Amino acid sequence: MYVLAVHPYTACMDAGARRPAANRQDNARLWRADAFGGLELLRAQFVAFTFSPHAHEEFMIVVTEEGAALPRFWGAVQRVGPGDVFVLSPGEVHGGGPAEESIWCYRSFYPPAALMQRVVQELTGGHRGVPQFPEDVVSDHATAAMLRRAHLALEEPGSALARESCLMEALAGLVARHGVGKVSVRRIGREHRSVQLAKEYLEALPGENVSLETLARAAGIGPFHLCRVFRRETGLSPHAYQILVRARLAKALLARGIPIAQVAVDAGFSDQAHLTRHFKRMFGVTPGRYAGRVLPTTS
Repeated sequence: MYVLAVHPYTACMDAGARRPAANRQDNARLWRADAFGGLELLRAQFVAFTFSPHAHEEFMIVVTEEGAALPRFWGAVQRVGPGDVFVLSPGEVHGGGPAEESIWCYRSFYPPAALMQRVVQELTGGHRGVPQFPEDVVSDHATAAMLRRAHLALEEPGSALARESCLMEALAGLVARHGVGKVSVRRIGREHRSVQLAKEYLEALPGENVSLETLARAAGIGPFHLCRVFRRETGLSPHAYQILVRARLAKALLARGIPIAQVAVDAGFSDQAHLTRHFKRMFGVTPGRYAGRVLPTTS
C-alpha cells in the first residue's frame, strides 16, 4: 500500500469555473472506515500530482466527481471524466494523474477481496469467487451516484446501520451491473421471520448504534439480502425503521416531561438538532412544540 500525505481537502467546484489559487493545489485525505471489518478510502483533488506505477492488495474503485484524468492501467492510458467509474483488481499496476490543465476530483474505495467476494455471495445466494470487471472505464451515472453517496456516508461519523447499508448497496449495484456475466441477482423471498427478528432487535435496543452486520446476524440472513427483504416487507430501509423507532421513543419520553437534550441521548440521536430534524419530519412539529402541548403548565 502506498502512503499518501493527508492534507485538508478543498471541496471540488465545477471544473470550468475560475478558482482561487489556494483551491488549485493538490489536496487529499486517506483514511480507514470500520464498516465490514474496515476498508480504506481516499478523497482527492489533484492538479499536478501524478502517481508512479504501483499496485494495491485490495480492489480499487474510483469515482470521478469533477475534471478529467489520464490514468494508466491494463497497459494503456485511459481518459476518465465526471461520472466515470473504473475498477482495478488486487495487484493491477496503475499510475497517472489529472489531464493537462484539469483539476481532477475523485473518490476511491479500497475494499478487500474477501468483502467483494461476499458481495457476490449476497447477490447470488451461492458461493462464487471474487468479481471480475472487464470494462476499462464504466460511464454509468447511476452506479457512480450510489458509490459517491456511500463514500460521503463513510466520511463522517454517523449511524453504522446507514453507512454499511449504503456501502453494501453501492458495491452490490456495481457488481450486478458491471461484473463479468452480469451477475444474476437472486429473487427476493418472503422472509417474514427474518424481518420480524430485525424489527424486534431495533425496537429492543433503540439507542444502540447497531451495524448492518450485527442486525443481519440477529435476523439470520446476509446484510444485503436483509436490506432488500426488509424494504419489500415494511416499505422502509432498516435504518429508516431505526429512526422511526427512535422518534416514537422520543415522543413517549417527552410526554413524561424529560428534557429534550436528555431525550435525544436516551432515544439514540446524536444530539438535540438530530432529534429535532427527524421528529419534525415524522410528526410535523418540533420536540419543543410537542412537549409544550402535552405537558401541563404550572400555575
